[in-house]
This record gives sequence, C-alpha cells and structure tokens, in this order.
Amino acid sequence: MAERILIISDKKRDIDLLEEILGPKGFDIEGVSVSEEIEGTILKDTFAAILADYDLIGDSAYRWIGLLHEHRSRSCFILYGEEIKADKLLEILQKGAYGFIPRSLLPERIYDTISGGLENRKAFVEILEMIDELRDVNENLNREKESLRTKNQELGFINRLSSKVTYDLNWDKIVLRILDAGLPTVIDHELLAILYRIGSGWNLAVHFSEKKLNKEAVKHLKQDMVEHFFTLSNERISVEEITLHMYPSTGKVSSTSPLPLSNQLILPLTLAGRPLGMLAILAKQGQGLKKGKKELQSTISNILAMSLKNAQEYQRLKEMAVTDGLTGIYNYKGLRDFTTMEFQRAKRYSKPLSMIMIDVDNFKAINDSLGHQAGDYVLRELARCLKNSVRNSDIVARYGGDEFVILLPETAMAESEVLVKRVLDTIKDHAFQWRSERIKFEISYGISTTGELEEGDGEEEFIHRADSRLLTAKQSQLYSV
Repeated sequence: MAERILIISDKKRDIDLLEEILGPKGFDIEGVSVSEEIEGTILKDTFAAILADYDLIGDSAYRWIGLLHEHRSRSCFILYGEEIKADKLLEILQKGAYGFIPRSLLPERIYDTISGGLENRKAFVEILEMIDELRDVNENLNREKESLRTKNQELGFINRLSSKVTYDLNWDKIVLRILDAGLPTVIDHELLAILYRIGSGWNLAVHFSEKKLNKEAVKHLKQDMVEHFFTLSNERISVEEITLHMYPSTGKVSSTSPLPLSNQLILPLTLAGRPLGMLAILAKQGQGLKKGKKELQSTISNILAMSLKNAQEYQRLKEMAVTDGLTGIYNYKGLRDFTTMEFQRAKRYSKPLSMIMIDVDNFKAINDSLGHQAGDYVLRELARCLKNSVRNSDIVARYGGDEFVILLPETAMAESEVLVKRVLDTIKDHAFQWRSERIKFEISYGISTTGELEEGDGEEEFIHRADSRLLTAKQSQLYSV
C-alpha cells in the first residue's frame, strides 16, 4: 500500500509539483488548504508525512506540532516556504518538526527530506510500540506484584527518558539526563558510557558509580567501543581524538582499583540501519544483565539513537544558519556571534583581539562587465584565499556584499599587519581566471584592535574603527591586486 503524503497549501502549482516528483516514487499525494477541519485531518494519523507551506500557516505550525505530539501521531511534519529566520527555524525544529525546505530548493530536496523524515519517524514508531508493549505487560501482570513494580519502573523510566531526550538537541549533558530519568532504578550499573559524534568531533561520555576508574580500563573501554563501531560501520575512529567527558566531574582516573569490563553490554545507536554511536552499560560486579534488562537497554539505545540523529541534524542546520551560502565561510550572523564571544573573552582575560575588514573596490564593474556569475566566482575565490592565509584559530566571514572580515583572537596590531600582508600576497599570487578572462581588481582594508580602545568602548566601537579605516583606505585605493 502506497504511503500517503498530505500537502497543506493553497497553491495548486505546489501540489502539482509534489505530485509530479513523489507520485512516481510510490507516494499517494493529497492536497488540502487551511480550513476549520484541518486539525482533524492531520490528526487522522493516516499520513506518513505532512508537508505544510510555512508562508501559509505561519505560527500555526507550533500548535499543530504540539497536537501531533499530544496525540502521539506517527506522521512526520515538514515545512517549506520562501524564507524563515534562523532563530525561528531552530525553535520550530526544537518543537519537533523534522526539517524546513526553502521553496527554491523544493524540487531537489523534497524526496530525500521525505525519505529521511520517514526513517526518523520509523524509529519513533518503534519506541511508541515498545511503550505500548510495556503498558500491555503492565496490565497483564496485576497479580505479580514484584514483577509489576519492576515493569512500572521500567515503563516510567522509558517515558521519562523519551520525554527528556527525544527532542533534546544539546548532548553535552546527555549522561546526566539519562541518570535524571532514573536509570539507576531500573539497571543496577557500575558504568554507563556513550560514544557519539556531534559535528566532526567524537566524544565518549562516561558515568561510573563508586569506584575510581582505572586508566587502563578507560583505554580498553575506548578501544572496545571503537572496535564495535568499526565492525558495524567500517568507519575507523582515532582513539586519541576522542574527547572524554567524566561524570561525576570530581571522579578520578587512577592507576589502582581497576574496574573490570567483563560484564559490559555494548549496543549500537542505530537509525535506519546506520550506526551513529555506541552505548555500553557495565552491570554491578558478578551480576550481568538479564534478558529483560538487555531488551530494556535495546529500547534505551533506540531512544538515544533518534535523539542523537536530531541533535546532529540540529547542529548541521545551526552551522548552516551561520554559513554564507555562496562562499562557504561564516555569514554576518556567525561573525557577530563570534565577535561578541571573542570580545568578551579578550576583555575577561586581558588578551588582544584584532579585526581586519576587507573590501573589493569597484566590485560593481566586475558584475557589469563580466556578469554576476563572474562576480560570484571572485567572491568565492577571494574567500578561499582568505581561509588559506590565516591560522586555524582565526575566523573568516563574509560581512555582506563584497566585504569580508577576519577576526584574530589573541592578536595585536603589529601581528595583524603582518598577517594582512600575507593575505595580500596570497591574493596577488592567485589567478582569478574567469573562463578566458583574467580578472584584475583592487582591494582595501582596515584594521582595529582592542588594545587601542578607550575605557568604556565596546564591541560596536571595535567594529566601527575597522569599518572607518576601511573607508579611508578605499578612498585612497592604495592596495591593488
């Protein structure tokens, strides 16, 4: 039977477009506009996915997502539209929407987004079915008091865990959330460990109950989880690059009191057949995990897998929100976020901070003579030159139009002038070749540093000085490529 997709839109061309793309893929498309009956329609739970035009429904998206969660709907909710502010997009994703597709990218992204959303909801359905199964077991064991108490504890833990972490997009404290949901009440463990990746960095979060953790045990735990992950994914992880997070933070890794790992059970955090990380639970010495507890741990791993996938997607979208689409470097929002953070850090620790503002002189002439594609090419290549000229700790951003900024932590004016000369040399040696045309242009720059600010001057004055000096340089046009 074909999966049903509900399209909420008042634009017939949208529905026709989606029918044209998704129909041949085996989906049954139904289009509706907004009416008094729309909430009843979306709660029928007969749709695999609901695709809504955000330009049409606006903030009604929050209420509808809430209704779907309240009714434990199995429908995946996806939005599309012209534009949405980054902070509002992140808020909607936190509420439970799977994703947002810009209208201009709808034809190329809709099928992959629908497929990913259905895989995501499949894991959620499995969790709901597990909860229902545990509830059925609870009802059938009324005469077995002790067993009933145990199942009640497990059901309560699963519900709390699902509530706390399913849409938790910040995994920094994931171990604490698992413990807070009541893991010790259902599994008597000595050690809980989770291997996971957010962005490009791998992490190992470890909680141990009483004993000091032996250094050799930590090493073996890392290696064991990495090997298990490699077996499933064929992806090799460098043990040395894994960031270790210990809970409690006051715990010690000692060279004595070894913690034996023979009773641990390692399970993958898997979604749609793809391993995302690993979960390990070490039972109290000599106990091991009984069959029922292994099933419980499997349910825990399913919940964590979906939470981790959501957190990874959130991180990806968060990075997109501060990334310039043309050049791939940080955009204005990303720059301001980093500037605020680095300015406060420089002030707190009395460290220098510098800013170089760069502008392409008479950039309009390039667009007018060679076309906007040539202008875009120049901006992309210029961004690449800037990235190749700076240190890993430096931040390169597109300020807007043909203006770029380099933010230099722990760098004074003299060091900034040395760096900007290296930037100019890199640009000068770079062949800006558009088709058969060698593009020549002039650039200007202005530098500011916190070391020259007066008491009471803030971040805005810091930026203003670089901007003002850039304007002075542009007027003199001293620097040419």
